[in-house]
Amino acid sequence: MIKLLSLTLILLLSSCASVDYSYFSDFKRLLTRNTIEVSDSYISNMKYSFIKVSHARNEAIFVLSDVSSTGIHTWIGANYEVIKTKHGLIIETQGLDSDIKFYSSGFDDVTELSNYSSYINLYNPDLVYEKIIFNAKDIDAIQPNKSDLDLKVHVVELERQVLNIGWTSKDTYFYKNGIIIKSIQKINPLRDPFTINFYYKF
Repeated sequence: MIKLLSLTLILLLSSCASVDYSYFSDFKRLLTRNTIEVSDSYISNMKYSFIKVSHARNEAIFVLSDVSSTGIHTWIGANYEVIKTKHGLIIETQGLDSDIKFYSSGFDDVTELSNYSSYINLYNPDLVYEKIIFNAKDIDAIQPNKSDLDLKVHVVELERQVLNIGWTSKDTYFYKNGIIIKSIQKINPLRDPFTINFYYKF
């Protein structure tokens, strides 16, 4: 009887040793949110401009890597993911769950995107060289803090449409003194929107 019990315990323990426990950590991540608190000390300790990206149940930091002559900002994540923005609008991503790429970004300001069209690629699911139409709408400036009278926040609502797949969504962009400070935008019809907070080190 003792030998049978010992043999059963050995078989049980050896089978447990082959269990892939990453499944449980994935399940835990599914139930919890990965949050990043950007405090004043966090900002002061950062050497470079950065963005905090919130998507679904996760948040990540991307550091500014390059600013092109045409105003395209390239932000790099911890695992070399890439987000490229122009005046806050995401025009290209690399290494995300679903990526996007614009074929042209010849605009000088998001408010100019009234009946503006371009072509895009979407990845996962794939959509190649599809026309996208933008319509921008200015929203009255809002005053977030009465003690800060000279820094009103200007809000732009941007509707995007891809008619061939029946996709319409609305983005929101927040500007202070003409500089993007936050955007909420949906870059894929089947994914949650991205919320991006911009932090600058001049």
